[in-house]
Parts: sequence; C-alpha cells; structure tokens
Amino acid sequence: MFKGIVFFIKNGWRYDKKYILWRVLYQFINSLIPIVATIMPKLIIDELMGNQETGKLLVYVSILIVYTAAATIFSEYFNWDGFSRRCRVNSEFDSDLHKHLAEADFERLEDPNFLDMQKKAGKFLYCDWHGFGYLLDCSLNALGQIFTLIGIAAIIAAIDFRILILFIALIILGAFIEKRAKQNAIRLSEGITKDQRGWMYYASLFEDHSFAKEIRLNSLGKWLLDRERNYFTKVNENQKKQNDGFIISGFFGAIFTLVQQSVAYAYLIYCVVSGTISIGSFTMYTGAVTTFSIAFRRVLDSLIEIQAYDTYYDRLDEYLNLPKTLRKGNELPDANSAHFIEFRNVSFKYSGSDTYALKDVNITIPFGQKLSIVGENGAGKTTFVKLMTRMYDPTEGEILLDGVNIKKIDYDQYMSFFSSVFQDYKLFSFSIKDNVALAQPMNKDRVRDILEYVGFGEKLRKLQNGIDTSVFKNFDEEGFEPSGGEGQKIALARALYKDAPIVLLDEPTAAMDPKAEYELYQKFNEMVQGKTAVYISHRLSSAKFCDVIAVFSNGQIIEYGSHDELYGKGGLYAELFSMQSQFYC
Repeated sequence: MFKGIVFFIKNGWRYDKKYILWRVLYQFINSLIPIVATIMPKLIIDELMGNQETGKLLVYVSILIVYTAAATIFSEYFNWDGFSRRCRVNSEFDSDLHKHLAEADFERLEDPNFLDMQKKAGKFLYCDWHGFGYLLDCSLNALGQIFTLIGIAAIIAAIDFRILILFIALIILGAFIEKRAKQNAIRLSEGITKDQRGWMYYASLFEDHSFAKEIRLNSLGKWLLDRERNYFTKVNENQKKQNDGFIISGFFGAIFTLVQQSVAYAYLIYCVVSGTISIGSFTMYTGAVTTFSIAFRRVLDSLIEIQAYDTYYDRLDEYLNLPKTLRKGNELPDANSAHFIEFRNVSFKYSGSDTYALKDVNITIPFGQKLSIVGENGAGKTTFVKLMTRMYDPTEGEILLDGVNIKKIDYDQYMSFFSSVFQDYKLFSFSIKDNVALAQPMNKDRVRDILEYVGFGEKLRKLQNGIDTSVFKNFDEEGFEPSGGEGQKIALARALYKDAPIVLLDEPTAAMDPKAEYELYQKFNEMVQGKTAVYISHRLSSAKFCDVIAVFSNGQIIEYGSHDELYGKGGLYAELFSMQSQFYC
C-alpha cells in the first residue's frame, strides 16, 4: 500500500531534502494547534468561573495566543517555502521523465499500450489533477492528524471510553463506504484512459496550426467536433458515475456524523446538568468531539486516497523500468574510419503486424558510395532507413557497421555517424542558427555559409535579425513562418552542419520549387563528397546522380545496379523511370 509513498519520499529526498523535512514540520506544528485550542479555553473558562487569578489567566491566554501566532508564522513559512521546493522537485522529476522518453526505444512511442501506460503513470504522479506529490501530502497529512488524534482521544476517553469507541466505529463505517466509492472511481477512471487520450488528440487538432488549412479547406470543423464530442461524452459520463458514488458515500457520512454528534452532545449536556463536569469542561469536550471527528476522518480519507491511487504505482514502476533494448551496446568504433554498412538477411515486422515490411534484405553500402533507394509507396524504403538508423532493430538477421553488429555499438556513438533529412523533418521554435547547429558547437560563420550553400541565402538577407531570427512566432513576434521549401533548406543545412560520415536524404526536395531542386541536384555530388549517401526520392531523375540504385518492392530488393544498367534491363526501374520521364518530354 505504501510503495508509492516510499517512491515520493525517496525521490523528494534526492532532489531536495528540505522539501520532505518542511512538509513533516508543517504537519507537526499544525497538529498541535487543535489540542492547544481545545485545552486552553477550558482552563481559562474554569479560572474565570472560579478563583479568577490574574497570573494564571495571563499564563493560559499567553500560551494560547503566543503558540497560535508562532504556529501560524512557522506554518506559513513551511507551507509556502515547501511549495516552492515542491515545484522544483516537480520540475526535476518532469525532467527525469523527459529524459526517460528521450532515451526510450523509438518503437515504444508508437505503441498504444505504452501510451496508455504513460497516461496511467501520470495518474499516480498527479492524481487526476490534484497536483504533483499529492499522495505524499496525503500521507504526511495523515501523520499530522494522528498526532492530533492521540491528544484529543485522551481528552474524550476521560469523559467516557465508550463514547470514544462509538465514534471510532461510526467513522470507520463511513470510511469503508467511501473507500468502496473511491475504488469504483479508480476502476472507472482506469477504464476510460483511451477515451481521454482520444479527447486530448481531437482537442489538440484545433490548437495545432499545422492542421488549420486542412480543417478549413475540407470543412472539417463540425465533423471533428462531433468526433471530439463522442470521446468527451464518454469521459463525462464516466465522471458522473464516479461522482454518483461519492454522493452516496457523502450521504452516509453525514448520517453517521449526525449520530455521533447527537450522542456526544446529549451525554455532555446530561453531565453538565448533573454537575459531573464544569462549563469549561463542556466547552473542551464539545471542541474535542468535533476535532476528533474531523481528524479521524482526515486520517481515513488520506489512507483511502493513498490506497486508491497506489494501484497506479505499478504502472509508473513498469513505465520507468521498461528495458531500453537499443541502448545495451557499449562498443565504441573508430569515429574516423571509413565506415561501411551491411544488411545480412534482414527481415522486419512492425509490432502487431503479421506481414513483413522487409524480407531477406542483403546489401552492403561501402564508404563513399552514393546509393539511391527507389520503389513505390509501401515498398519498404523508409523502413530500410529506420532500421539503418536504429529506430528499430531487425526482427530477423543483422545489420553490421564495419563488420560489428550495431546492437553491440554504443547507441549515441552510432547515431553520431548519421546526418539526415527526412520528409517529415521538424523545425523547432528556436533561432535559425540553433535550428541548424542544434546540439553541435556553434559556429555562426559556418551556419551562414551552409545556409547560403543550400540556397537559403537570399531569404536570410531579407530577415532583419539574420540567423538570430526565430523560426515561428511562438516566443517572438518578429519570428518568421518558413514555407515548405525554406524549411527543407534549413533541415538540409542542419544535416550538412553536423558533418557526419553518412548522409541520409529522404525526399529532401519534396517541398522545393523546380529551380531550388535543380540547384540541389547540381550540388549533390559536392555536398556528399567524402561521405556515404543514401538518397530516397520518388523523382527518379535524382537517381541518375547516384553510383548505384536499389529497387524495393514488397519489402525486398528486386533490382540493384547503376541507372544505365537497370534502365537497360527493362525491369521495374525502367518502367517507373519511363512513366515519369514522359511528362517531361
């Protein structure tokens, strides 16, 4: 039951020890306030009704006022400074989660089961929007209330121990009913995870600028809203079922409170009338009754919350401890050697699919070769590149770098050998220079030279802040929105700036105008001079610039050779090339 609490204490202590200490001290100080506020008024009233000694009254009032004031001051400090520390711990933990995502196997990010697991892990960390560390607060709150209970229970037991037993029995019964309601709510909440993700997806479509044109050009507004409504209706109906359970538990809780209050006040009034207790004692005991009920309920409520959300801890533990299969290698090949890549009997199936995306692929790419990958859509071209760059590992066979299985090579070291421009490249809301250099050491002159080289120079000269101009306007109103062609040039500049020995170009001219595409083709050999280049394009005229062409069909390489060799054979390549070339005649 307390695995989750141990997790929070362990990690909170690791990030900021005072965060844990401050929360404990906050609860301890506040737990004594009800005890002092219960006992001191009784002593004051009894003294006023009795000897009325000024010295004693001064001491009693001073204790009450001074402790309450001091406790309030320290409580505010521990609360708000603790909150600041909690925010810092939250940020550190979020950063750890982001690191976990950044290092997770790529295939995990496309797995719906992983995404559901991620959502459920978030339910443990943030407890359905209660906030980070809510369970830790619940446990420490329970601890503080237990301190209060010990003192108050001793006061009530002094009246009649049987009343204390009755109170405990009624409160536990009410808590049992509430526990069932909470467990049912958790069960319902866990079952609606996919619908919540669906709702968030459709909500994001309206906020994502990249979908704005599609929504308007295809009049998708109402259609998308209806689909969004389908998801949030299920979520809201689920929420109503949860709240109905809480309404019922609240009703029974109110009845049990009525019974215990009625019994307590009837007994206390009887004691006053019969002369068994004084007016001061009556005041103390009535306060104790109320305080005891509140404290006991809070303890049980906290324990119920801990137990309910603790069921999600297993999801978090599973999420944080998923094996990183792609990062098991530790060999460090010579970064300066002439690298060659070999596919040996490589086959691959995507998760959940019975069909091979690649089947028995055998190919060697020697250092310095310019390889063109061609084929119709779905032929396996992109899968081939994803395997080469270790987005996935082969289902069968092996991929070698310089004769070493790439699974044995340090993942980050292996990835450093590749520069890439994919068709679905992404630009960041950074400056142009940061989009080009990314994590590489910054050299502004080199950034400018490469942007000029790839054909972005004319646009760059029109921008007032040059390479310091922000891409997009998320954080800078003076930022610019690149066209598709401009974006591809920045992405191409990024690949050249990295200066890796192997360059992967997946449809690098798809959004460029004919002039820019022609200029790129003219510079292609120069761009990849002294490097290995793998070029994917549907425009087969680009294949003429490459040394060798691999033709993919149904996940297999069915033709391999130079442009002249394949065109002369009259196979699939010749057919595809002729089909395209007729439109340029």
